[in-house]
Amino acid sequence: MFENVTRQLAKSVIETSYYSLPQEVIEKIKLMLLDSIGCALGGYITDRARIALELVEEFGGNPQASIIGNRRTSYALATFANGELINALDYDYIGPLTSHVAPYVTPPSLAIAEREHSSGKDLILALALAHEVGGRVVSSLAQHKVLKEEPPYYEESPRFSTASEVFGSVAGAGKLLDLDAEEMTNAFGIAGASTAVPANIKWEHMSGPSIMTKYNCWAGWISQLAVVAALAAEKGFTGDKTILDGELGFWKIIGSPFFKVDNLLEGLGEVWHIGEVKFKMYPTCFVYHTAIEGISKIIQEHEIKPEAIDEIVVKGDPIIQTPNRMGTEMVSFADTQFSNTFNVAIAAYYGNSPSPAWQLPATFNDPRIKALMQKVKFDSHPRIDEFITGLAKAGNLPIFMGSIVEIITKGRKFTEEVLAPKGSQDNPATEAELIEKFRNNACYSTIKSAKVQGIIEMINHLEEIDDVSKLFAPLTL
Repeated sequence: MFENVTRQLAKSVIETSYYSLPQEVIEKIKLMLLDSIGCALGGYITDRARIALELVEEFGGNPQASIIGNRRTSYALATFANGELINALDYDYIGPLTSHVAPYVTPPSLAIAEREHSSGKDLILALALAHEVGGRVVSSLAQHKVLKEEPPYYEESPRFSTASEVFGSVAGAGKLLDLDAEEMTNAFGIAGASTAVPANIKWEHMSGPSIMTKYNCWAGWISQLAVVAALAAEKGFTGDKTILDGELGFWKIIGSPFFKVDNLLEGLGEVWHIGEVKFKMYPTCFVYHTAIEGISKIIQEHEIKPEAIDEIVVKGDPIIQTPNRMGTEMVSFADTQFSNTFNVAIAAYYGNSPSPAWQLPATFNDPRIKALMQKVKFDSHPRIDEFITGLAKAGNLPIFMGSIVEIITKGRKFTEEVLAPKGSQDNPATEAELIEKFRNNACYSTIKSAKVQGIIEMINHLEEIDDVSKLFAPLTL
């Protein structure tokens, strides 16, 4: 049962070459890297970024790798800081296959690419493998919801965690280190046996002010674990080379009711899910994006003043009503990312101008937004069971992103349904829109505006760079 899974995974990673990547995957990876770097730069407005950087400063460390928008420090600490920065705003893309992947799998590849003076092609391949393996391994295990035989054909899973993406993080870093099969399986074993418990479901049922260990799975911590595991394995440190194998493998360790090995291994290196990545066009939890778009569209088309709104009703996935999303007291930036009433209210005022400023105290303490928050109600989408069952059967993240929005003002009701959020495969963002998002985020960092265009052009031609250290130079102080 589940024999040689770890070794097969290592073999697939080792044997995949840059020249096996479809051109569309290469182009998508470059946009994903640009987006991740932009999210990290915008993240500097948050206390999460401040604390992470203060910890790095206190810990010290050799100047080995770059913190995006800051200074150089050790490989482990740069990876930690970059994971925290990328995820700080909750502005980073979703997927492939699962929820947030970038902040867990991108930083290790960046740090090791800098260590190895890797080429742009090497970095693109490492990032492709990191995301593909990271998304695949999570989709092979229990996610937010799992199928069952009787209506409503799904139930909540208390065993979900994006920490499992650590295998993708190791795959990317290990590929850049040119680890052999023994070293790669050891790295998987070190990381897998050391990863965080599946605590996401606990996080979703926490009430009160939002915590900074988002999803109960610290992006910086998982990233740091991966880079340490890969470097340790390179030096000969050994781990469980069968971590994914057998009846007592990783799936059992984290309490998943199943392990869908085909989701992980089938077509790996040949079939890519990178195209399914959903870019975020708003700095907030993705489950609110279709509601934000629906509200913004109604207000524009009918020239409604937010102050004249009597009630807003949003119907979507029941996840928008979990305890951690029901908070109405805005204490910090973290509350803005998940409070359902705040995200509906801010959409009425700033739905056309998303930016990191949404998470500044001047915004979340705005009395107009606080007043509108009191007029918001939520319900489940009338076809939610159908949508969720379809997503779960397809092996995708079983959360329905669509929404129906109703706005009542002066005795009139306006309704809008948005099924696919902007940035998704069915409603894609353009390259120009993603570049504009990057520029906007960069404005909130210490990177000088004169350097921004150069960074964009360098990433756009990443496959032509012989040493990615050239990319990091304009991104550090």
